[in-house]
Amino acid sequence: MKIKYYNANPKKWKREGDCVVRAICTVLNQSWELTYMELCELGLKKCMMPNSKLLYEAYLKSKGLEKQKMPRKENGKRYTIREFVEERPDFIGIISVAGHLTCVANGSLIDTWDCSGKSICNYWEV
Repeated sequence: MKIKYYNANPKKWKREGDCVVRAICTVLNQSWELTYMELCELGLKKCMMPNSKLLYEAYLKSKGLEKQKMPRKENGKRYTIREFVEERPDFIGIISVAGHLTCVANGSLIDTWDCSGKSICNYWEV
């Protein structure tokens, strides 16, 4: 698995607090600004913050991404991002880990830091 260090935030020094926007805009190949504005507009309609889990899940669904349950190994243990990507090198989507969203595309983790050792919660496929 490759790690591609990438920060979609226009203020390149900003590396925390906007992982929802960064992951989503990266996987959808749209600008950080557009993604943020669309999340805020949906949040205003639903009276929720743009990085609320319920809100970004609704946004991802509206964009055609399908939520998948937490993957488990045969022994019941959770996958790390690295293990998951090694088994599914063609996967394109967003992966949720504790307190963070990240983007994975075609064998590469695309983020501002290496979170490949974190255990997967849910994920969304393009």
